[in-house]
Amino acid sequence: MKFSYGQPFLVMVVGLLCITMTYAQKYQHDTLEEVKVKTTLLDSKDIASEQAARLPIKDLENPQVTNTLSGKLLNNRNYNLIFNMLSNVAGVASAWAGEAPYYSIRGFRTNANFRNGVDGYVAYDIDPANIQQLDVVKGPTGTLFGGTMTTFGGVINRITYKPQDSLFTQISIAGGNNNMQRATFDFNSTLDKNGQALFRIIGAYNYKEGFQDQGLNKSFFIAPSFSYQANSKLKLSLDADIFHRSSVNVSMVQPANPLANGILVNPDNSKDLGLDYKRTFTDNSLQWNTMTVNLYGKAVYNISDKWRSETNVVSTNSQSNGYYQTNTMIQHDSSLIRKVVTYNPENITSQQIQQNFIGDFKIGNIRNRLVVGLEYFHYIYSIVSKSLSSFDTVALYGSNPNYGMLTAQTVDTKLLNTTPTRTKTEYATYSAYFSDVINPIEALSVMVSARIDRNINQGTLNQLTGVKSDSYNQTSFSPKLGVTYQIIPKYLAVFGNYMNGFQNVAPMSQIDGSVSNFKPEYGNQLEGGLKFDYNKYLTGSICYYDINVSNVVRSNPDDISMYIQDGKQYSRGVELDVQSNPISSFFVHVGGAYNNSKLSVSDANTQGLRPINSGPAWMGNVYINYAIQHGNLQGLSFGLGGNYNGKTVIINSKSAGQFYTNAYSIANAVISYEKSRYVWTLSADNLFNEHYYYGSRGFITQGFLRQVVASFKIRM
Repeated sequence: MKFSYGQPFLVMVVGLLCITMTYAQKYQHDTLEEVKVKTTLLDSKDIASEQAARLPIKDLENPQVTNTLSGKLLNNRNYNLIFNMLSNVAGVASAWAGEAPYYSIRGFRTNANFRNGVDGYVAYDIDPANIQQLDVVKGPTGTLFGGTMTTFGGVINRITYKPQDSLFTQISIAGGNNNMQRATFDFNSTLDKNGQALFRIIGAYNYKEGFQDQGLNKSFFIAPSFSYQANSKLKLSLDADIFHRSSVNVSMVQPANPLANGILVNPDNSKDLGLDYKRTFTDNSLQWNTMTVNLYGKAVYNISDKWRSETNVVSTNSQSNGYYQTNTMIQHDSSLIRKVVTYNPENITSQQIQQNFIGDFKIGNIRNRLVVGLEYFHYIYSIVSKSLSSFDTVALYGSNPNYGMLTAQTVDTKLLNTTPTRTKTEYATYSAYFSDVINPIEALSVMVSARIDRNINQGTLNQLTGVKSDSYNQTSFSPKLGVTYQIIPKYLAVFGNYMNGFQNVAPMSQIDGSVSNFKPEYGNQLEGGLKFDYNKYLTGSICYYDINVSNVVRSNPDDISMYIQDGKQYSRGVELDVQSNPISSFFVHVGGAYNNSKLSVSDANTQGLRPINSGPAWMGNVYINYAIQHGNLQGLSFGLGGNYNGKTVIINSKSAGQFYTNAYSIANAVISYEKSRYVWTLSADNLFNEHYYYGSRGFITQGFLRQVVASFKIRM
């Protein structure tokens, strides 16, 4: 797929400049300041709670923990990856480093699958240019979010910028080391005299080479949005995310087992591997190309002063093709096997229709806020692929004459007469749910929720043989109960919850070729803690959680050729998240988390051990910003932050031993000078050039080295 990145972006930017200058005279000079207030002064915690609960409730009324990255955290940080944004969330760590990045939350892997509270699935990440806020909804969330795109650790929800009743344009350019280039624009306008029809379009162009000997990432992103107030009762909105990216997947190395016959024969941690930090063992011709088009429609109708209807319609599609490479260490970690899979193409499509009826009413003197919803979700996954389980074997150290032999041309030649794999999987889910927040007294909120899902899986079709795996139908039930009591009304609340999530694991092929339709896995959480919100001088939460997962599929100890479903796992921990803005010039955000995960019922080889995809046990994050408010240097600000991630187990069994990535700390800094019409920013990620590794699913990846970025933004 050929795509020209620079030309369409420049044409669009020039066009927006012309439009803005043509209409700017119709608006007063202070319009920009008004827009700035509308778009940055965001009551983020309460917006997060409303989307997490699908109800207009405040954070102190929500018995579930939601950590929020507000505009204060995201503004002027030169972020161009969701990966970097999420480093500010307590208890969230980067995990799988492939083209589809994953994150660990409360001992479970997840990714950023939701957008404004509905399905926003992106197979291979997306540009964050239109993200106004990131929310991480902690714990099993099956009751309101289902089990299709969620995990037991939580949900990552992207809240996007909305059209405003103003005319403004923002354009920024940025550059940095590793040949980093970035440009963004944000254009907003009313389309009629009364401000009923509003339009906004945000776009980004990004190019960056890797810090290693190979690696690049280039992308183009457009996000138009339109809203129309049809009358006093009906509001319509239409959004789209259109994203194209070409990249070379980062180095992914599978270490060898540390133990052999109970003896340590290979390194058991990433530091002792002695890998060349800047060697990728790949080639820039092995590119992965993705085109994503996601469409969103929403209708809000006010039935009365107590009831409203919200209808969401979503269509997502991601089509990818190219080369995906991994490396496996062998021969006492002196060599590695280079493996390549080609996709031509991989196609992921989904449609979602969600209907909510939301009420705020009283039964006697007791207030009820109720949502009743119906949801239809349809998903299709198809793939055409070829695999080279061993392209070649190369030495890790010293002279390596075959190092450059791996190219797209040589891979294609080896795969020329290989029969591809062609499969298609399709399923649909029909759901009904409700959630009611009851206030017996003003300070006490009781949430009662439940969901029922009917999953209809049509099986997987082998398009070469025409053979289709057995279809199956499954029903899942997910309850939720939560209580909050405001000890100091509007300032301090104690909360507790019982939450449930589920994941369909059927159908699963047994080693002997048979297919088992296992029941869903269920995760049940008990959680309690404190939430506080003192006029934004001090906001945050501290909590303890205990998640128990049942129906885990594991190997049968009596017959290793078969799987059974009686495994169990628990994940327990403590989290702290505090934000403070004590004076207008000073902002601080601190987070910390500890997680203890164990396989409580498993095979003898892993019984009682930490799961390999659970992330680090210890995590911490901090960010401090000071802005000069008066005098000649007014508008100058300084920010300093950092992250700590403890060791992460990559291999963990009694026979193979334990391999882990070492603990590491990363520092970040930013200097910014902001006026009403422009902003200069200089930022540095991994300020001290720390060498570190992260990963999961048996693979490790070198962390990004220091990235310095300078940017300039113009507001009109």
